[in-house]
Amino acid sequence: MDGDVRKVSLQAALAIGLCGFMATAQTATAQTAGVQAAGLVSYQAVYDIELRASSAAADVKTITGQTHFMFEDVCDGWSSVEDYAISFGFGDEGTSNFISHYETWEAKDGTSFSFSVLENSNIEGEQVFEGFANASSGIAESFHSIDGGVMSELPADTVFPSQHMVILLNKARAGESLHQSKIFLGGDLDSSLYFVNAVMGKQRTAPAPKALGSIGQEQHWPIPIAYFKPDSVTAEPEYEILFNVQDNGVIQSYVVDYGSFSMRAKVSAAQEITAPTC
Repeated sequence: MDGDVRKVSLQAALAIGLCGFMATAQTATAQTAGVQAAGLVSYQAVYDIELRASSAAADVKTITGQTHFMFEDVCDGWSSVEDYAISFGFGDEGTSNFISHYETWEAKDGTSFSFSVLENSNIEGEQVFEGFANASSGIAESFHSIDGGVMSELPADTVFPSQHMVILLNKARAGESLHQSKIFLGGDLDSSLYFVNAVMGKQRTAPAPKALGSIGQEQHWPIPIAYFKPDSVTAEPEYEILFNVQDNGVIQSYVVDYGSFSMRAKVSAAQEITAPTC
């Protein structure tokens, strides 16, 4: 099968492209203020997924699916939950059905992150990934619950998904166009850490998708992000995701490109979640 089609996650998309984590008390305070002042809205949305393009050599011929995503301010951090179901068609070779539940919590000061992932497919069966990661005082490490527990050292400047989103948005607002970072997404031990390159396109103005309702904004940025494994020695990423992101952090649509095929996700329903009294 072309590429890694097991983990096409909106949260993965949110995670790519922000600046490195600076682990000092002063910087942590600044990061916290940046996250809190970023204007990210709590919301839930449904995205419909379809095949965008497929080369003649690609195994994947059709894609249909849907993802239900929730991103919420929970006072001391950000909580996200994503449930998605995707069917990949391989022509005469049948189909592969994949479902996943991906849940995370991330501290607003960027120092801690936890994840719980349940995946199921008719090829690999059921898989469960749980763990956490910490990044403070110049030290970053992760824990995966597999095989009795595996501790791994992370690059000291590793960032987590929501923090990464805030950094990208701040850079886009400032007119900056390029950013590289190391991001920890959780999940499978071999697919938790990525080196990413993000390009912040110029802000565009167009009618927001009607499905977004009151949280829709006409202004958005196209932000393509390329994901590389830490030990990669080639210029070819594992995959690329192009996000169309509003100033309030809401994703209007995104495209995941695996090289020989790509798929598109468009919002079909959404609503704001009432912010808690903290």
